[in-house]
Amino acid sequence: MARTQNYHTAGKGTKDGEIKFGHINEDGVISAAVIRSGTEAKHYISLDSEGTPTRKHGTICRSTGSFQIIAGDNVPYQQDGIHFEAENGDITLQAKNGRIRILAENIDLIAKGANGKNGVININGNEKVIIDSPIINVSSKASTKIVSDGTLDLIGKTILDIYGGLIDVADGATSIKGSKGGSNNESKNKL
Repeated sequence: MARTQNYHTAGKGTKDGEIKFGHINEDGVISAAVIRSGTEAKHYISLDSEGTPTRKHGTICRSTGSFQIIAGDNVPYQQDGIHFEAENGDITLQAKNGRIRILAENIDLIAKGANGKNGVININGNEKVIIDSPIINVSSKASTKIVSDGTLDLIGKTILDIYGGLIDVADGATSIKGSKGGSNNESKNKL
C-alpha cells in the first residue's frame, strides 16, 4: 500500500530525466534518491532507504539497454580494476537468454570455506561439460572418481599409462569367466 505523503520530498526534472529525493515507490518504499530517464520508466538508479532487509539501504540500477562498466585504465598490472565483494549473502550472475563469458589472461576459481568447511566448486552442464586444453592436470589428496552411467572411454592415442599401488580391474564377464589376473585353475573352474 503506497504512502500518500512524504513531507521531505524534493526533486528536479525535464523531459529528458529527473532526480528526486525522498521518492515514494509504487510499493510504498521510500528511496533516498532516484535518477530516472524521462523517456523510459525502467531506466533508473535508486538508493532505497527502507524496505526488506535486502532492499533497505540497497542500490538498484535498472536499464532496458545494456549495462556497461569500463574501468581500470590507470590501474597497475595485476591490481583490481573492478572489485565486487558481498560482505554477506551470495553473488548471482544470471543470463536467462544468453551466455556468461569470463575472458581474462588467467582465470582462478577458488572456493575457501570457513574453518575448513565447504570450499566446493560445482560445474553442472545440462547437456555437456567440455574442457579443451593442450595440457589438463587433475590431482587430489584424498580421492578422484570418474563415473558414467553410460559409456566411459579412456583413450591415449599415443601412450596410455596406468599406475597404481594396487590395481583391481573387473568387467561384467568376471562373474562368469573369472578375473584376468586370477590363476588358471580359478579361471577354468569359473568357465
